[in-house]
Amino acid sequence: MPVPELLRIIAREIFERDPLARTPEPCQIMNEREAVSAYTNGGRQNGALSGAYLYHLAHMCQLVHPGDVVLDLGCGPGNLLGQLAELNPRAEFVGVDLSQPMLDQAAKMLRAKGIYNVELKYADMTTLVGVPDQSIDVAVSSMAFHHLPDEECLDRTFEQIARVLKPNGRVYFNDFGRLRNAESIPYFVGRATEGESQELIDDYYHSLHAAFTKADFERAVLCFLRGRGRVYATVVSPFQVVVKTPGHCQKLLAAKPELKRRFHALPRARKADVRQLSLFLNLGGLRNAL
Repeated sequence: MPVPELLRIIAREIFERDPLARTPEPCQIMNEREAVSAYTNGGRQNGALSGAYLYHLAHMCQLVHPGDVVLDLGCGPGNLLGQLAELNPRAEFVGVDLSQPMLDQAAKMLRAKGIYNVELKYADMTTLVGVPDQSIDVAVSSMAFHHLPDEECLDRTFEQIARVLKPNGRVYFNDFGRLRNAESIPYFVGRATEGESQELIDDYYHSLHAAFTKADFERAVLCFLRGRGRVYATVVSPFQVVVKTPGHCQKLLAAKPELKRRFHALPRARKADVRQLSLFLNLGGLRNAL
């Protein structure tokens, strides 16, 4: 996009006072074969989501210790969960989702890669039935919360997270944040999904309209996590929101060389995604993990 147009988008996001009205996802559970395939394909090694996945994967690895039990809320086809489990073979992982086709795809992928430290469960993140109290060391989630129908369900999800976390439990959640101007959405969709299927493009568009605000996350964290999470967002525009436990980061001694290798293997556009997230979230207070 030409610089003048990008500057206009930045100006609109800065001077618009209120976020867009939220429009919930038209399909909150991704059961359709085309949707499952498009989302799985977007998370492939060089897919539209690969740069963002790598950025968030590095942050998640900082929180996972050997022997931990890690819960992934809304794990989908397991693209990110599989990488996290692969890089942390001495931890145990539980992925939950309400889409059985997504879980089936995740199981297929895990078998193909020989990853055996992951258990998959059909479960609702607003209730987490079957996950015992104070049984989880680390809870993670990526691009899942915007599928919830409303703020009440977001609060119930965070209430359940607080229930299942151990007293010293850690969290890392990332999701879209609500933009302020509708004219910003085509830029972010076009930049992220160039060359991808129309199904993924449409999903990205709906996701940005369904995003919760940074204030929604701040309220939920304050009410339920009580010091176990801090909310960060990209500066200028809250395009990405992250909730991370402060002060519990271990050094990426084992995983960092592999993360660096994966970064260098990304296509140029996906490397740019990593750099952009690193810059704008760093300016928002979240120190880079790579």
